[in-house]
Amino acid sequence: MLLIVAVLAAATGLIASERESKRLQLTQVRPVSAFSIAWGKFLALATVAAAILVLPCATLLVSSEFSSRQCSHVYRPLLESPKEEALKMYDAYMADPDTSPMVKKAHKSIVLRILEQRAKDHYQTVQTNETASWTFPGFCDWSNDNPFVEPSARFRFSNTFSMRDDVYGTVMANSFFGIVSNITQTAVTVPMRLCQLKWEHDVLSFRNMGDKPVMLRPRQDVELLVPADSFAWNLFRSYVVMASILALIAAFGVFLGTGLSRPVALFVGFVMLFVVEMGPSVVEQYPDSLETDAIDRFGLSVVRAVGACAKPPSALSPLSALAADDCVESKDALGTFAADFVLAPLVLSLLSALIMRRKT
Repeated sequence: MLLIVAVLAAATGLIASERESKRLQLTQVRPVSAFSIAWGKFLALATVAAAILVLPCATLLVSSEFSSRQCSHVYRPLLESPKEEALKMYDAYMADPDTSPMVKKAHKSIVLRILEQRAKDHYQTVQTNETASWTFPGFCDWSNDNPFVEPSARFRFSNTFSMRDDVYGTVMANSFFGIVSNITQTAVTVPMRLCQLKWEHDVLSFRNMGDKPVMLRPRQDVELLVPADSFAWNLFRSYVVMASILALIAAFGVFLGTGLSRPVALFVGFVMLFVVEMGPSVVEQYPDSLETDAIDRFGLSVVRAVGACAKPPSALSPLSALAADDCVESKDALGTFAADFVLAPLVLSLLSALIMRRKT
């Protein structure tokens, strides 16, 4: 985070300070295009930021605490999307006589957004001696092709009153078997071992053997972990993602500094960064739009719009994945590199060149 702030602060002044001191006009006299100036400054700053980022990554790599760790591919069950579930819930919700008249008069998009958020946090209750199952497409074929590679299941259990309680049960996935014996409200990773019983299904099941019902959110609290590769390779992929995000910040800062003075560009950049970082928490913790006035709805709409624009380039969370030994997938890292280090900076540099030609 400190490196992001430093890169943004430096990027906003690369062109703005030269324009204010009249040095940019002298540079443009030379046979060099405006795009080359913008792209060159971005590339130089992105390279410096990536080089600085190597130092903490190298520190992790040589640490004995991390060097021997392994990461795992993380798979989640196949479920209908929250948006699809919200659409199914909408008609029943509107037809329910207990639904508030204010809700029924609200715009459909507002109600659907609230229902979609609730669908993401939808809990499934598993009663005593009851079995809950979730589908993981392709797991049966994988387990048949890798019979001696033992996966794990990760759950986050809770209960009706959100109190800590013991939870006991068994986990089954094709020819693998595991036992749960831990405390709720924690992430429980259950190693599974090869057993004689074999199901030919892409199903992970949990049977509650305790004396109390347990709850979990299938979209967030049920994961299948398959061994991947070493911590070093996972760190490298995380480094690519973090360096790409820094490059995007650098390109955005150069773009702001091209059209605005440095103080204004710096202010706009930090406001945008603040909204991007704090926006999801604000939207999640703020009361429903049904209970707010027009000004609040407008503010929430702006925050959601900024968050929607910023979410694709920052969708991956490499630091949290590293901490949990979750694999940062190669295709995701390459996609982030292509979008954040190449495509987006290229577009922003072209826009910077157009602005530069008009302002000088």
